Amino acid sequence: MTIDRADCILSMNPEQRKEASELQLHKRGIRINVQLHVIESDDEVTLRSKDDVLRRLIALWAVTGAAQVRDVSRFRAYLLAHEMTSYLSAQEQAFLFCADPTEQQYQQFSHRQEAFYFLAWCAGLTDKIAVLATPSNLKNIMKLFPLETEAPEKLSAALRLRSKSLILDWSDLLYRLHWEVRHSQLTGRPCPASVNAETVREWHQGANWVCQYEEEDDWDQVSTET
Repeated sequence: MTIDRADCILSMNPEQRKEASELQLHKRGIRINVQLHVIESDDEVTLRSKDDVLRRLIALWAVTGAAQVRDVSRFRAYLLAHEMTSYLSAQEQAFLFCADPTEQQYQQFSHRQEAFYFLAWCAGLTDKIAVLATPSNLKNIMKLFPLETEAPEKLSAALRLRSKSLILDWSDLLYRLHWEVRHSQLTGRPCPASVNAETVREWHQGANWVCQYEEEDDWDQVSTET
């Protein structure tokens, strides 16, 4: 079973968005916490700029790539050569500039591919997304990212930020789904509908970052509270 969010032509107010998310989850037999509050309205949210999203995508591409190939030197060298190390968060800096990363760090940044994928969708680099039980497929996205030492011009030209309304639809759904994932973990039950818990957490962080939740600019500190 997958969890997706159909594109809505008309923008919804917070109450309508909450009802739509709860209906989506209910149809899939997923527990709903009706006490969860509504999220911000479209008028209350300012999305990150295209430049902000580009920089964050490059940072996530670097750390997830390094984690997957188990080699931080290649991506560290790329960021240094293009003067992009400032794009990294403190935790990302510590990972890429570590002489011998730990297994925990490799695992942590391997999971970052999910936040990477969600932000790539927000940036219009992939068409459809759905929460699956398996890791997200980055194949079609990676062809837009730099090869060897080239500048990220192809990536920059491809960015087309999605509408605030569509991103907030997913933000609301992920907020409610993440509550059930955490509830399942606390009660010792399996995650709902065979959902990948790391996918939900990483997508939720990506959604909150792009929506500037609580005006937090530090990627490492972006809240995913439920």
